[in-house]
Amino acid sequence: MASHVLSLHDKLAAARAQLVSAGIAPADAAVDVPLFACTILGWDRVRLLTERKDAPPPSLEPTFSQWVARRIAREPAAYIVGVREFWGIDFAVTPAVLIPRPETEFIVEEALEILNSFAVEAPKVADIGTGCGNIAVSLAHEVAHARITATDVSRDALAIAAGNAERYKVDGRIEFVETPYLDDVDETFDLIAANPPYVKDRDKPALSADVQHEPDVALFGGTSGLRDIEGVLDTAVEKLHRGGWLVMEFGYGQEDDVLELVAARPSLRLERVRADLQGIPRTAVIERV
Repeated sequence: MASHVLSLHDKLAAARAQLVSAGIAPADAAVDVPLFACTILGWDRVRLLTERKDAPPPSLEPTFSQWVARRIAREPAAYIVGVREFWGIDFAVTPAVLIPRPETEFIVEEALEILNSFAVEAPKVADIGTGCGNIAVSLAHEVAHARITATDVSRDALAIAAGNAERYKVDGRIEFVETPYLDDVDETFDLIAANPPYVKDRDKPALSADVQHEPDVALFGGTSGLRDIEGVLDTAVEKLHRGGWLVMEFGYGQEDDVLELVAARPSLRLERVRADLQGIPRTAVIERV
């Protein structure tokens, strides 16, 4: 009787089981394992399915086992493969930047709605705390006539963002500046987008092991979690034209705080708050009046 040859399907199933037994959610393991295999082999999901009964290609190892081990150690899959998809675009990511989240696409959505309603010929847009550049590059990609200034306090993050802008050939329309908020930027804007750090410092131990791998500077917003939200609002007062807009993400349970902070600044007016797909209030759209 012929011995059973381990198929690619068997190998991937075993890796999924390893991740699940290490405490990774089955749904995540089911995404991570094919992602690793496709990335290493340079295949798409269709080819992975059509060749699943064959023996695993020799080129899968040793990288595949190394990546599975890193994932078991709770390193986020996006850092392992070096890429995360956002707004239909693949962004290079490293541990120097926050991994883009699906709910942050609401910033892009709301910003596009505003930009498309502008009569301005070349709207000036700022992206505060650009990270890997996901918001700035997505907006530049969608609005060919926009001029964008993207800032971050992390030089490493700005280098990643600049690489992403280059990859999608929008680097000629985005200026990257190493500064907090828009401190060293001497102009005013039609629209500011911001996904500031908003986790309370004391909540660090409660974060998932995956999130603990992400940069503190992009996560934590001081004792109250509101330090950078306030900083962004103050920047909007100072750097937006009258009739300009701020689109800002905030954290779970912070809606009332954001409403109060906006109300305390008479030159800002809250237009609306957008909830994410789970119904959690997530994105504030604010006008400079």
